[in-house]
Amino acid sequence: MSVAERLWTFVESCESQTTVGGLSESFLDQMSTLGFPFVALASHVDPLNPPPGAVMVLRYPNTWVEHYSAQQYQRFDPVFEVAKRRVTPFRWSEGRFQAKLSGMQLHVLAEGREAGIADGVTIPIRGPDALPASCSLVPDATGVDPEHYKLAHAMAVYAHERARRIFAESVVAACRPLTKRERECLVLVARGKSDWAISSILGVSESAVNRVIERAKKRLGVATRTQAIVRALHTGEISLYEITD
Repeated sequence: MSVAERLWTFVESCESQTTVGGLSESFLDQMSTLGFPFVALASHVDPLNPPPGAVMVLRYPNTWVEHYSAQQYQRFDPVFEVAKRRVTPFRWSEGRFQAKLSGMQLHVLAEGREAGIADGVTIPIRGPDALPASCSLVPDATGVDPEHYKLAHAMAVYAHERARRIFAESVVAACRPLTKRERECLVLVARGKSDWAISSILGVSESAVNRVIERAKKRLGVATRTQAIVRALHTGEISLYEITD
């Protein structure tokens, strides 16, 4: 099977997955066949306590993951720091990567090597409204065909995006429909109106406006008004036409 055929087969497999668990299994299986026993397709967060929407497709030694989380190494991880600044893959053994690392960052790498996570390659991954992320691949001792890195790169980017879409679909499914009044208030918030201005427009008290907006946030499962507007647009509860009208 050619590289293009393998990639297309993987894409079809990803699209057939409806859970991140199924997607993770498919991706990790592919990485095994390409020669990467250790893989971290992950948002740059605590691996054992990821926030909602974080991608965490991980196959590292459990002892290392537990230690990493306990020490909160995501705050110092040099791989994460460099991946935020670069758009092209980089190898951990590169002089340019190693040159400006702090003592703590060198310590994190040294402990990783002791755990078997050594001389990997990291692929920076970006996406609209996505948490910073990357895919780190550690090859087996026999080495990996250079073409496999290219294929792994394409698969990692696609798998990350598919995981994000699965999260988004689950969020939309969990959202409760807004009432007419909640929609009215959210549209006016999106237009930049204050609670006082909204109360004047709708003929209700300012405190009533605040209560309605808080209910809308709960229905949409978000913490802020900005998040509520973005999610309401995404779910189709409000439209750009209404906001700009």
